[in-house]
Amino acid sequence: MNVITLFLTCLTACLLCIDSTGRLSFHWLTASVLTAFIITYPTSYLPQWLRRGTQLIIGETFIFICLVDCYCQEIFFTPITPQVLSNVLLSNVREANEFFSTFIGYHVLWHWRISTLLILAIALPPLLFFLRKPLFLHDTVKYAMMALLGLCLICEAPATYRYSLLFFQGQDLQEMEGLVFRHYHEEIPTPIHRMAFASYSLRISSRMLSSIKHSTFSAKPDSCSYRSPHIVLIIGESYNKHHAEIYGYSKATTPLQKQRMKNGELFVFNDIMTPWNITSNVFLEIFSLWENGMKETTSSMPLFPMLFRRAGYTVNFFSNQYLLRGWRRGSTNQTGHFFLADAEMSDSLFSYRNRKHRKFDMGLVEQVADYKMTKAPSDYTLDIIHLIGQHFDYSLRYPHSTAKFTLNDYADRNLSTESKEIVMHYDNATHYNDMVLDSLLCLYKQENAIVVFVADHGEEVYDELPVHGRLFQEPTAAQARQEFEVPMWIWCSASYRNYHPDIVKRIELSVRKPFMTDGIPQLLLYLAGISSKWNDDSRNLLSPNYRCKKRVICGSTAL
Repeated sequence: MNVITLFLTCLTACLLCIDSTGRLSFHWLTASVLTAFIITYPTSYLPQWLRRGTQLIIGETFIFICLVDCYCQEIFFTPITPQVLSNVLLSNVREANEFFSTFIGYHVLWHWRISTLLILAIALPPLLFFLRKPLFLHDTVKYAMMALLGLCLICEAPATYRYSLLFFQGQDLQEMEGLVFRHYHEEIPTPIHRMAFASYSLRISSRMLSSIKHSTFSAKPDSCSYRSPHIVLIIGESYNKHHAEIYGYSKATTPLQKQRMKNGELFVFNDIMTPWNITSNVFLEIFSLWENGMKETTSSMPLFPMLFRRAGYTVNFFSNQYLLRGWRRGSTNQTGHFFLADAEMSDSLFSYRNRKHRKFDMGLVEQVADYKMTKAPSDYTLDIIHLIGQHFDYSLRYPHSTAKFTLNDYADRNLSTESKEIVMHYDNATHYNDMVLDSLLCLYKQENAIVVFVADHGEEVYDELPVHGRLFQEPTAAQARQEFEVPMWIWCSASYRNYHPDIVKRIELSVRKPFMTDGIPQLLLYLAGISSKWNDDSRNLLSPNYRCKKRVICGSTAL
């Protein structure tokens, strides 16, 4: 009887955490039945003196995990995730006390799912210790139960396979995050599976971070000629190049960049691909000296800002997404850009990081300008600027007072009014981004500076496919064009063009070369004149010896 009681208790707890809307599907039911059975049935083989205590521990632990998951759903509108677990583990005593005083109280009892789980936790001990009546089941009932479990096992086999792939990616967090964005971690929708994946994800990211730290902290340049004293890397967000006027789009979304291109100061590259359509994955590959096709692992290669700092450059990081305040609490996700969530790593890579985000990117431009005015100028600088760009929701990415396009501009598009509005907002956000980028260039126009702009990934905006956003699946040719082809350009100030006509010439000769954004570090090392054992002239876009490697997107699709 005890094992049946425990099974029913665990099944009930599971079902209470399935979905905050109260919906239930056959898949969720079979997953919960199978999970509860696998956890509870082995306890029936334990000796009598050990059985009840073990069942009580298993049952209360199971209910506790379900209670945490349900609490997160009700209060924070998210189940257990690696981010949630990371925040818990990285909280100090003060933060924990503030959390309990703010979010834990009688008010949580008003959520019926939480109250039911608490009742289960209280009722489980007497149920296990006082319900000792033997349970005799007719053979027909036993066979029916076995058939039910067999059906559950068959139904859950495909989902179990997809879920298990998360645990067989070795140290490849990028590949694992690709599976996460395809919702493989949600294939088996129970709190136990969510907790298992969250724990595994944090453990793997911790190991990988330790390895990257070792590689990065030991990295040293051999020499530096300071070829370019002031280098700027601007990373855009969710930028579909086919909505940029400089790439032939019919709307005037980038008039300021187009004018600078006509003036001969801005050079647009035509065949640039990003390896991922996931920002965090792109960040790791842009920052790491590892590239697709290398025999080494990602974690065995250093992050390039360390070479710049040790060469004597002041390295600054301005972001309108990843904040100093946030990552010190571990609030960023633990895959892809997890290295930015580590205080020791960030302090080693950057001389300065901004502490506040702004609603619009022009506010970030003001932060960069304030920093340049208040800080003593450095002889050699590398500024990395990360915009929020055209990240969804597009209507929130620009002040509507700057809007250039209206619905009338899309009258010829065979789209619904709602879809036209989305395209309109995206184009207005792209037009605003043009103003942001031009304002950033103005900050460096008096310096001997070179600016590299590249987007992290593209975006679907009702072009070839009737969708917007990104599709996290094996990419088709249409998806590759919209989500993986990205804009990239290099701007040179008048002073830079005067002092470095040879580099300008190399840039002009390279604009049609095929390139992948994981090669950005080699380009930056060349611009700085930094020599190290990681330099590879064949991977430097501006080198006459450059050879385009096989370009792979989503970790497996070759172009």
